[in-house]
This record gives sequence, structure tokens and C-alpha cells, in this order.
Amino acid sequence: MTNLQAVTQTYRMNQIAGASPLDLLIMAYDAALASCGQRDLARLTKAIGVLRDALDYSYDADVALGFFRLYQYIGDLGRKGEYDEAAELLRELRDAWAQVRERYQATSATATPQQYGAPVGQQMASASVGVALAG
Repeated sequence: MTNLQAVTQTYRMNQIAGASPLDLLIMAYDAALASCGQRDLARLTKAIGVLRDALDYSYDADVALGFFRLYQYIGDLGRKGEYDEAAELLRELRDAWAQVRERYQATSATATPQQYGAPVGQQMASASVGVALAG
């Protein structure tokens, strides 16, 4: 690993460590999108795994199950080599969560992502996102 790669890796890990659960979710989508662009099935599978693991079935099981099925479908698209279609779906989802983040940041500091019906666990594992981003 070169010095530049080490510095980049340290920067990414610091970004992840200080990120909110919603920011981590968006980072996982970014990793999945990057893997589609690189046609990297292994990295896509890792990123989809992070997204699936973040689902919170205790909040709204039907919504979480819907996301689970969508993530499964996106993984299937990747396995078929249909990365452009997978990326299109991921981009739509990522953009929707980015809008949630904008609304969240525009409201009071006491609001939580759950107020927007976010089916993501509050304790999304930073290490899992780091693995997905590191590729």
C-alpha cells in the first residue's frame, strides 16, 4: 500500500467513524453504485449486504421486507451482469435517502431519521460500511 493509499484509507475510516446512521446508509449506497460502475460483483455483494444488515424489522417489518426484496433483486441483477439497471435502482434509492437527510438537517437537531420512516437500524456497523467502501 502506498503512502497516498494509506492516507486515503485513514481519511475514509475517519469519515465513517464520525458519520450518522443516515450518512452511513448513503455511503453504503455510494459503495454499491461505485461497484456497479466498476462491474465488481464482490464489492456490490458486500455493499448490498451492509444495506440488508441495516434494515430494522422492529420499526416496520413490511417496509423493511420490501427493501430486503429490492436489495435481493439488485444483487440478482449484478450476478446477471446487468450493472446499469442495478445502478439505476440504487441511484433512485440513494437520492431518496439524500432528500431525507436534507429534510432532517433542515429540521431541528432533535429530530431522528425514524420520524421519516427510515427502516434502518440506529446501530449500523461502521466497520461494515468501511469494508464495503474499501472494496
